[in-house]
Parts: sequence; C-alpha cells; structure tokens
Amino acid sequence: MANRTNIPVFRYVRDIHLCSDQELREHGYYRGFVCPHGHTIRDREHHWCYHCVLKIRSNICGFDINYMDPEYKVKYEKLWKRIGVSDINECWELDLPGTKTPRRICFPSYRAIYSRQKSENITVHKAIYQAAWGDIGNMLVTRVCGNPWCGNPLHMVSTWNAGMPPKRIHPFCTKYEAEKLMLMSRARLLGKAQEVVQNQYKPTIAHPLCVKDAPDYDEG
Repeated sequence: MANRTNIPVFRYVRDIHLCSDQELREHGYYRGFVCPHGHTIRDREHHWCYHCVLKIRSNICGFDINYMDPEYKVKYEKLWKRIGVSDINECWELDLPGTKTPRRICFPSYRAIYSRQKSENITVHKAIYQAAWGDIGNMLVTRVCGNPWCGNPLHMVSTWNAGMPPKRIHPFCTKYEAEKLMLMSRARLLGKAQEVVQNQYKPTIAHPLCVKDAPDYDEG
C-alpha cells in the first residue's frame, strides 16, 4: 500500500502470476480489468498495473499496436493517427480539431471491472503515456516540456519515472501488420500472449530526458 507521504510503493512479488486472489490481497494487489498491454494484476489503492510499473521502473518506453489488448487496440490506432510523430527530442503535435485545449478522450479504464461502462474520459496525455510507458491507474501524468499540445511520451512522466531518463526505447509501431496480428492471435489461443509481448522490448535508442519532480496521483 502507499506510504505515509502518500507516494505509492512498489512491492515485488516473485511469480506473482501464480498467486491466489487471497495471496494477492495480502500483498496489496488484486486481479482487475486488463491494461493496454494485457496484464490484470493491479495495486489495490492506486490501481496501477503491476507488470506495467515493472516496465516503467526498468526505463523501457515503447509499444507495438499489434500486440495490444483487443479492448484498446482500435482506440489507440485511431489516436496515434492524430499524433505528429517526429524527432524524439521534439514535441509531437496533437491534431485534435475543434478544441482550444487538449480534451479528455474516452478509453477503457481500471474502473471497468466494477463500473457499468468499460470506458471513461481520461486526458489524452494519460492515454498516450499508458500506451508507451504503462498503465498507472489513478495516478497523474505530467508534461515536462510544458506544451499542452505535445504528444511525445518521452516528455511525459508519472511518479514512477520522475527523475529517471528512459535508457531503453522500443520502436513505436502504430500501424497494423498482418503477420504480427496472426502471431498474437495464435499466442492468445495458446495462453502465451505475454511471452510475445515481453520479447518485443529490446534496447534500441538512448535518450537523455531527466526530470526532478512529478505529482503522485490523480483521482480524475
């Protein structure tokens, strides 16, 4: 659970996927709604995804749309078409016509497991962060560049990666590829989807981003 300063604490549990529901509760976790990357074990207080936070704490940023969970895949494919991906050091301009400031968008949420609806309005920056970095539940995402129209996830931080430069950046694959989709479909049938996803995160690019502070959580 959270410590006295209300900053979330990560609790490593060996072979956590083998734990019973009771054992997860004892460690402060539960099995909840699936995250964009196919995980279900979440923190009981702030609802962040256990395996996503492992990835974030390992300074790994990146994703492949083909390997995302079906609950999120179509929405993310549409969102990334509106992000002007460019040089990793620059702001990536958001193309959200008809808005004066970046709006909230409807995306699946950890709340879906006890809510009547699967999706809720979250900030576009949080949606981007959770695709590239990982699902952080009710915690807040901050832009270190200060540009409200920036969609570059390397300019975004949460408590989990504040002050840590991303040392490993996996390529951002935002387009469907038939071969990968078929591979993932077969893997899901065999119960090996996570093995496919984990094999994709390999060191590629170095980036010097580093920040000092970030907020702790966001109830909205």
